[in-house]
Amino acid sequence: MADKKVTQLTALTTPANTDLLLVIDDPAGSPISKKITIEDLFGATAQTTFTTINLVTTGNTTLAANNFVFDATTNTTFTRGVTINNDGADSDTIIKSDNSANAVFVDASTDRVGILNNNPAEALDVNSNAFRVRTAKTPASSNNIAVGWSVGTITWDSSYIYVAVDANTIKRATLNTF
Repeated sequence: MADKKVTQLTALTTPANTDLLLVIDDPAGSPISKKITIEDLFGATAQTTFTTINLVTTGNTTLAANNFVFDATTNTTFTRGVTINNDGADSDTIIKSDNSANAVFVDASTDRVGILNNNPAEALDVNSNAFRVRTAKTPASSNNIAVGWSVGTITWDSSYIYVAVDANTIKRATLNTF
């Protein structure tokens, strides 16, 4: 093969695992030309360190592995929505916190979510002696259709707890100081 400038070489747009790359080993000392396959470079490399990686694609990008770990020393930020368990597999999802191995636990086989527990008995199972609904809301009337609530909606204000008990009715219970 005649000598060519790198810019004159034909581009390889679909490399195979067995394709070879030219590597200059020890370029600052005693440089030696060596070869490496793409598979050996990426498949056999236990860790590759980069300062910054910007992966930009115009279509879908898939990262696949048997066990994929993101390990950030500070934060991981997603600027758009995140879908977890898109295939609907029987694969539980766990979010840990400083003090709980199961701050949020999604049991995929039972379609239940546990807060501070990994064995939820209901659709939402909170293992705490309290939970908080921060914002008060008073319905405009007891007519569930007019208010637009769904059956089972629960809210409160300083005098009552309100529950939408059927498609037409919101009931309330008086709150008393004890």
